[in-house]
Amino acid sequence: MVSEIKDADALKSQLLTESIIKRSQSAPIYLSAIEINGGERFSNNFFKKLLYPLVDKSDYTLSQLIKEIGVTEERLLKTNVFKDIGISLHSDYANLLPSSVKNYNNETPISTKLVLDLSAINLNINESFLNYNTQDNLNVNLDYLNNNFNNNAELVNIGVNYNPYKPNDHLITNFKGLASLNNPSYKFLLNILHSQENNQVWQQSSHGVSGGLIGLQYSPNTNFQSLTGLTLSRRTLHNIDDAAPDELKFFAGDYFKSSILQQIDYSDLSYLNSITKNFPVQGTQQHVDVELASNQEQQNPNNIASFIRAAYNSKYYRSFLHNYFTAKVNFDFGGIFPLSTNTPVHISDRFYLGGIDSFNGFIKNGINTNGGLQFYKLQGTLFSKLPSFIHKTKKESTTLGGEESNPLRLYITSSLGNVSDNIFEDDTGASNVGVGLRYFNYWANFDIGYFIAKRFGADHGDESIGIKDGFHFSVSLGGSNRSL
Repeated sequence: MVSEIKDADALKSQLLTESIIKRSQSAPIYLSAIEINGGERFSNNFFKKLLYPLVDKSDYTLSQLIKEIGVTEERLLKTNVFKDIGISLHSDYANLLPSSVKNYNNETPISTKLVLDLSAINLNINESFLNYNTQDNLNVNLDYLNNNFNNNAELVNIGVNYNPYKPNDHLITNFKGLASLNNPSYKFLLNILHSQENNQVWQQSSHGVSGGLIGLQYSPNTNFQSLTGLTLSRRTLHNIDDAAPDELKFFAGDYFKSSILQQIDYSDLSYLNSITKNFPVQGTQQHVDVELASNQEQQNPNNIASFIRAAYNSKYYRSFLHNYFTAKVNFDFGGIFPLSTNTPVHISDRFYLGGIDSFNGFIKNGINTNGGLQFYKLQGTLFSKLPSFIHKTKKESTTLGGEESNPLRLYITSSLGNVSDNIFEDDTGASNVGVGLRYFNYWANFDIGYFIAKRFGADHGDESIGIKDGFHFSVSLGGSNRSL
């Protein structure tokens, strides 16, 4: 009998709670004020754009208000300048309801204040990296990022990549500006580039580029991003060696290129450590790049080439046995489709393969030093933890991402690819296989491996052209005031 009474009381309490919750969803709410804590570095105009949908009116039901708060939180996150956003609602009895607020039923609107507690990322960042590898020797990367230019959460990035040592000496400078529109899913992009590169080793010439991109970037969520833009650039090919092929000498001098660009990126990756994000363990990355371009010689306006250039890159990651093994498969292919046959495609617009970051076991761009109109590359890699008696790992605390922050992995990898003017009729190609050890860390990482490379389908005596197999080594050391 006692238990029956307790069950009845519990049921009444449950029904009463459900009734209150249901009624509160439609209870009238008057949004009297929005208080922002932690947004002192940002301008009023910045918050006006983001909070406009919420402050467009003041009369809500609770469910309507919660829905609009969710939209506002999403807009704040899309600015990419806040690492933590806290939202709370408070009764605001100090503010009396204005006489203009009409009461259409027996319930008086509840005066409510919205409080936003914002924690910004490090808005001004300086970074520097010292890199060494067996292909390019030494180079330096310097970057300055301002995530709050003009107090409107607009990004300004100035970068310099410098290598003073021959035979791969170069200087590349880059300026990038990114400004949000009224809808933070859309951003206006300005990118300016100037570079001078010595390509004597693999292309018997030097190459200079000055130009930029103006575009609109769209990112409705963290997984998807697209860029539509217009590029303008001036390219100069000079210091051409007398022994260079006629195909290269044809492009000596200045050329002006204009193009319409469309890029699409999709990423759905999960990482070994959710904070450092140094090592993907599951998911996919997709990238599509399409360009409609026109290239004109400055000294001869009749020498003009128009073409469509398209490239696709796909990466897949899958882990097994509690991330002990991680498999990575990536597939790349691309093609250039000339719109006229009078003028060949400029040497700088063609596809290239070969080098540490492209196709190990070959010199830089060494599979075809004159490039090609088509290419493909298929690569498979298997990463493995080291046996515990060699390198014992321990799980990080949940505040550090839940897994090892900087993994050390053995790997075995193999690639198959080719670049030519017609890969469907060309029976040549290249392959490699390699084993190595790699350490994944944003600030300090290294990769040491041994590769065996091979050409197939080449003429007798040409099988070894461009091949530089054996050991390779690369290391990068960096420093910054960035907090990952």
